[in-house]
Amino acid sequence: MSWQTLSLHFKQQYDGAFRYLDRCGEFMLAAVDKMDFLPGEAKPIGAKLEIPERGLSAAVDTLELVAAQEMPGSDDEFFLKTCVGLAGLVSEHFQPKRIIRNGFACKSFWPIPNADTLLATSLTFGGNAHAELGKHLGMVPAHKRLDFNFTSGSMDLHVLLHPVTFEKVSINRHNPNFKASSIQKERVERLNKFADRFDVQLNHALMLELDLMEVDPPQRSLKEHFSELKRYTDMLRKHFSVQ
Repeated sequence: MSWQTLSLHFKQQYDGAFRYLDRCGEFMLAAVDKMDFLPGEAKPIGAKLEIPERGLSAAVDTLELVAAQEMPGSDDEFFLKTCVGLAGLVSEHFQPKRIIRNGFACKSFWPIPNADTLLATSLTFGGNAHAELGKHLGMVPAHKRLDFNFTSGSMDLHVLLHPVTFEKVSINRHNPNFKASSIQKERVERLNKFADRFDVQLNHALMLELDLMEVDPPQRSLKEHFSELKRYTDMLRKHFSVQ
């Protein structure tokens, strides 16, 4: 067993992007034509898009752009390229006055099928304070959740390590209607491709979550920001390696 990436996330918050209300359609068309997104709902309160065969979804409104990719595998460059492209479309079509914050996050999991083993494993990290407290309370420690916050300049890093149970894992498959058009059939085919690539058995796991946020970001590339997240993720995966 080893650490695997469950999902990648991106969030950009901005100010003064009221042109969303006038140019949402242009943004959607550009995302569909230039980035191969499938359009979802488009409303005054927000719009949704997805690339289902990649497990990638995105949403945008007057306040923020968010994107997430489930089970990205080893090709995280696709996620970065997509986020940079979407941020570029936001800048082009909505012209926000300023970027308030950028954030990249990564959720990693280490599968541990047995629940008792998982809970015991969580106690092996973060020192022995739980054992001393257990003696004081006259109780036996059951499991542990580690929650850290770090800061450096304009960057804030939130780290969370905790045991999880995937209580409900469902994969949706779709079928076209009898009178489905060629476009509808193509959409269904693309939606089913995510189910085809999801072959991981999820029950219990140790979860490692990193969220690297930059407030009032200076003139730096999103690529640099994402590279920092990857560097911290690699460091912490080694630090919290399950023996």
